[in-house]
Amino acid sequence: VGGDGLAFDREAGAPGVAGDREGVDEGRARNPGNRPHAVERLREEAKVILVDMHGEASSEKTAIASYFDGLVSAVVGTHTHVPTCDHRVLPRGTAYCTDLGMTGPYDSIIGVEKDAVIHRFLTGMPSRFETAKGDPRFAAAVVDVDEQTGRARAIDRMLLTENDIRGL
Repeated sequence: VGGDGLAFDREAGAPGVAGDREGVDEGRARNPGNRPHAVERLREEAKVILVDMHGEASSEKTAIASYFDGLVSAVVGTHTHVPTCDHRVLPRGTAYCTDLGMTGPYDSIIGVEKDAVIHRFLTGMPSRFETAKGDPRFAAAVVDVDEQTGRARAIDRMLLTENDIRGL
C-alpha cells in the first residue's frame, strides 16, 4: 500500500500505518502499543481530523474509535448502508458513530431495486441490480469541534427526507 494511511490487520488485531514501514511488517503492526505515526504527523498540521472507517463489522469500527479516542476529532463508520443510533463523544473527546447510513433511495434494499435482490436471495441466481429511485434520503453527522484542541464537543446524526431538504 502506498502513501500514509491506516491499515488494520484483523489477525494481528492492531492498527499500523500503511506506507510507513516503521510499525508495519507485511501488513501487521509490530508495535501495537504505539499510536500510528501518520496520525501524529497529521496532528502537527491539522487540529480537526476525521476518520471514515469503511467496514462491515461494528466491533472493528468501535475498536478503531476507542484506539483513536483523543487523537482524532471524529470516527464515523460507513459501508453497511444502515444508520446506527449510537452517536456519542468518547471520554477523551472523539466523536463516534458506528455507521452514518446510506445517502440514497430508502425504498430499496441498500439502494438497489428490491425485486432483483429478493430474486437473487430466493433462487441463488444472479440478477441485474438497478439503482432504486424511491424515498431518497440524506444521511450524515454534524460534529461540533473545538478548533484549538481538535476535541469534539458534540455529534448529531442527520437523516433527511426529500421533504426535509425542500424545507431548508
